[in-house]
Amino acid sequence: MTDWSQLKHAYGTADDIPGLFERLGTEPNDEGWSDLWSRLCHQGSVYSASFAALPLLADLGSEAGKDGDNALLLAGAIAAAADDETRNQHDALIERLRALAHARIRRPAEPAFYVYLLQSVMAFDGVPVWSSALEGLADGTIEVFCPECEMGVFVSIGEAGHFSAVGDWEPGDPEGSPLRAAESDDLSGPARVLYDAASEAGVDTVALALTYLFGEGTSGECGAEFSIAEQAAEQY
Repeated sequence: MTDWSQLKHAYGTADDIPGLFERLGTEPNDEGWSDLWSRLCHQGSVYSASFAALPLLADLGSEAGKDGDNALLLAGAIAAAADDETRNQHDALIERLRALAHARIRRPAEPAFYVYLLQSVMAFDGVPVWSSALEGLADGTIEVFCPECEMGVFVSIGEAGHFSAVGDWEPGDPEGSPLRAAESDDLSGPARVLYDAASEAGVDTVALALTYLFGEGTSGECGAEFSIAEQAAEQY
């Protein structure tokens, strides 16, 4: 049995963690989950209590519904922050969560939320960049730098269109240079995993966005072409 009083979270002793899990589903607006996030993965930092909570999160993650999804997201964020030694210590639990998350992304979800589920899968898979660098797909915007002129480039991959523009871009501004999507058959590695899952789940907007993320953009400042994914990865 876990002695939570001997563990720490962001605000001190972790003996309040069991009570927070018991509150889940009883409060409006996911306040219980907000409290767990702030304690167990505060601004990306993790603690001894974070890893002790993984069994509870895995149990919840095996359930269908909102709590199951939230459990996978929080567990994924914890896994993403773990160093290699800690991951090895919790290898069996992370493998269990990995299986649950891979099964979950085969089912549809609201597109922005689905992106965060994909990030959790990448965290459990041990893929460091895409366990956090996908979040731009949730709102359809990514900011990168041109590798040649080093100017900031705004990349739109969403409802506003699929283009790149130098500097800040606001709705109503002219679109910049069109992006060139990758051919889905050419995707490999994590890109293949992500695209296939989104396609199978029928989350077509995310599948399309992924082809642009792993495609190419152009700097309107110097005209250089660049890999959007490579430049996005540079930010992490």
